[in-house]
Amino acid sequence: MDENCRIMIVDDEFIMRQGIRYMMNWEKEGYEVVGEASNGKEALDMMDEVRPHIILCDISMPVMDGLDFIKVVKQKDENVQILVLSSYDKFDYVRQALLDGAADYVLKPTLNPGLLLELVSKTARKVPGVHRKKKEYSSLDIQLERYFTGYGETLHLWEFQKVFPYSCYRLFVIPLRRQDKKGMHLELVLYEKIESLFKGQSYAGYVKFILKQEILCIVLNYGIKDEQRLLLFLKSLMEQLSMMQDWIFGILSARGTTLEDLKADFESEGFLEEEIFYNKGMHLYYWEERKEVTDCKKFDFYKFAGYLSSRKYEAAIELFQKYIEKAVACHMPEYKLKNQTKNLLYNMISSSDESVAELEGLHKEYFEKIENACYCEDFCQVLEELVVQLKDILLCGEGQNVYLRKIID
Repeated sequence: MDENCRIMIVDDEFIMRQGIRYMMNWEKEGYEVVGEASNGKEALDMMDEVRPHIILCDISMPVMDGLDFIKVVKQKDENVQILVLSSYDKFDYVRQALLDGAADYVLKPTLNPGLLLELVSKTARKVPGVHRKKKEYSSLDIQLERYFTGYGETLHLWEFQKVFPYSCYRLFVIPLRRQDKKGMHLELVLYEKIESLFKGQSYAGYVKFILKQEILCIVLNYGIKDEQRLLLFLKSLMEQLSMMQDWIFGILSARGTTLEDLKADFESEGFLEEEIFYNKGMHLYYWEERKEVTDCKKFDFYKFAGYLSSRKYEAAIELFQKYIEKAVACHMPEYKLKNQTKNLLYNMISSSDESVAELEGLHKEYFEKIENACYCEDFCQVLEELVVQLKDILLCGEGQNVYLRKIID
């Protein structure tokens, strides 16, 4: 029985993974990209679920590098073929990888669609029981994924006629890649729950795809008479999902009459970055009702470094605090906001020779608190506490404890 050859891409560089994923139309060549991972451990955790035939694997990665990964994979299933991705200066690693069972290797700087297809096809012949079945056109989900991400896929609209027979369109996206309180990723559980709920409605067509392995995108097609019915369904869907995880959050585009209308919202700045972090208690966000926010000015790191080098800690702390508060007001994406805060905190601590032990303890405590702040309100509370602690430690040399100064004032 013919089946597509399943491929997994393992590389710690997101751009590299995306480049390989969209370098060619895999389905048309009889392949299917079933998963991506940023290191060997993450890939091992996914293997039982995606069951790859071929793994394109980088050598140098954090957590678990390519060499250790190859050894474990070959012990687990010797039929899985591994094609090594390497830089020019990693030939010793490549040689060891081949000794450990890798099928072949390719130098990253030389990678192009023709070479990649040639090497993958040669490797696929070593996989027992797999016979590639090329497709003239990609499946609907792959077509839509390539269309929305701008990789030049031409939509064959006649193929969508059965699933999209109505006049109205909306794009519904749900970020999935977030850990629960026990550190577990719940993408598969949520995906299956969403799939079961969508199968229960019959008045709207839909096609879904996963973007970057972390955002579920659903293109909805319906008649205008069923709009309120659909909106109520989505509201109910998100209420049910929020009972599983309180951080679940869905973004609904404006209504359009063509797929081009949806793409305009998809490409809007912030559409895929809107998140529950700034919308505590809200689980369904209507993009057309969004409030405009101003751009956040770049942080004046030169002035900040000057304050630190001259031990003007109070001025440095004030500059830090005002910038982070402005970033919150501008709805800076959560991951960027937290990284900026931690980076500036680290610079402040590492630039001070005073109270090193106290500052090191503060560093560890507040890095964790910043990362664990689920909502904007929690983050702002952590920031307020952090500023008080920094002043208490860094300004104590001025002869007064911050808490004592507050009492005096």
